[in-house]
Amino acid sequence: MSKKIMILGTNTEVGKTFFSAILCKYLKRKGYNVKYVKPVQTGYPKDDDAKFIKEFAHLKDNEAFSIIRGEKPVASAALFERFPIERVVEHLKRIDDCDFLLIETAGGVCSPIDKKILNYHLCKILKVDFNIVVLPDKLGCINDALLVDYLFRNEGIEYCFAMNRYFSQTDEQKNTELINHFTGERIYIIFDNDLKLIKEGYLTL
Repeated sequence: MSKKIMILGTNTEVGKTFFSAILCKYLKRKGYNVKYVKPVQTGYPKDDDAKFIKEFAHLKDNEAFSIIRGEKPVASAALFERFPIERVVEHLKRIDDCDFLLIETAGGVCSPIDKKILNYHLCKILKVDFNIVVLPDKLGCINDALLVDYLFRNEGIEYCFAMNRYFSQTDEQKNTELINHFTGERIYIIFDNDLKLIKEGYLTL
């Protein structure tokens, strides 16, 4: 049975796709069979995150793909009055030939997929095993992190942060230290152009 890893972000353009790519590479180096899926890809085919993942992590066509696609580069909720979530659920049920299945959302934690479903709802709908929230290391990220922490604790969703150091401005902001202080050490992963740190024992079968 594949372990599902949900990749979310505190907002759009925080590095979710690049993080997904380097995480795929990391897991492959550890000897795991890995697949990547994006439940909904808008702006397609100009925007094709699965294609980038395939090229970066050297995955095959059946190892990195999107399920629901829309041509307009808008939020999913602007395309779908009712998102066909059943298609996604059924598609994922048929994927059982890998160790880890990475599922990347579009937009931020609370970005709407349709007028009822927000991204974080997928954590429970798709019954994932690990929830990783990508967080850019920049001014304002402490507030974003604490809002996510409050939401997920109240929703009963277990999660960790992956801190994207590409956005780092100055260590004087002490973002990592303060976020870990207020969230109970929830930053398990630090990355920029590669993984710099991952909590020992995390993401194992």
